[in-house]
Amino acid sequence: MTGAMMLQHTLLRRLLVFWPHARDMDPKEQQQMANRLMLFVAPPTMVTLSAAFLCSDGFTDPEVRWANVASGPATTGEWAGRVFVGFNLYELVFYAAYGKGVAFWLHHLVTLVICLHWLTLRTATFWGCAVILMEITTPCLVATRMMKEAGWTKEPLYKLAVSSCWVCWIAVRICFVFALILVYCVDLYRGLPAHVPMHFALMNGVSVLGLFVLSCIWFVSITKIFLKVVTGKERAE
Repeated sequence: MTGAMMLQHTLLRRLLVFWPHARDMDPKEQQQMANRLMLFVAPPTMVTLSAAFLCSDGFTDPEVRWANVASGPATTGEWAGRVFVGFNLYELVFYAAYGKGVAFWLHHLVTLVICLHWLTLRTATFWGCAVILMEITTPCLVATRMMKEAGWTKEPLYKLAVSSCWVCWIAVRICFVFALILVYCVDLYRGLPAHVPMHFALMNGVSVLGLFVLSCIWFVSITKIFLKVVTGKERAE
């Protein structure tokens, strides 16, 4: 999976020669641009697979939420996890060459450990897909950043992108995650299926709660940008 993404990255970089602006970029900038374009490919793919898996009775049936796949081919949700792992490995390989902060490495390594543990146990795919669904905001964030860097801050399309990102963030990363926390608490209160390891259940809970806290913190910054845009105070840097 990671190899396929590296090939896509290479292809996207080659296609940049048809974009006049990209011809003036140095090799590192071209690599970074190809990486940004990959963010319009991999996240939507894993989100689509996750959404397809989540369209079940998982919110009403705890047996579905904590189900164990003993054998057989990978489910749609597990394929979403594989794409997620492959993309994280791709980004680690990419930034190993071009550098990134400690927070980035810590985030990706912790994410990989949790996701690989879930895929190995083949348990509670519902929760893994629910977290992966948060990646739906990634293309929105990348699009607004690219438009801002291009000087499009006064364009209606930029305002639409920022507004869409803000609404999507509220719906998916705050309201949806809060609903997941409530469902998780109810499951703990009623008791989990016997096959679910307690450490795994706690890891899921900490992951979802941590995601909610981070989403609320980041929401403050996103709201400030949103208010600047809708009030016309946003300026191109």
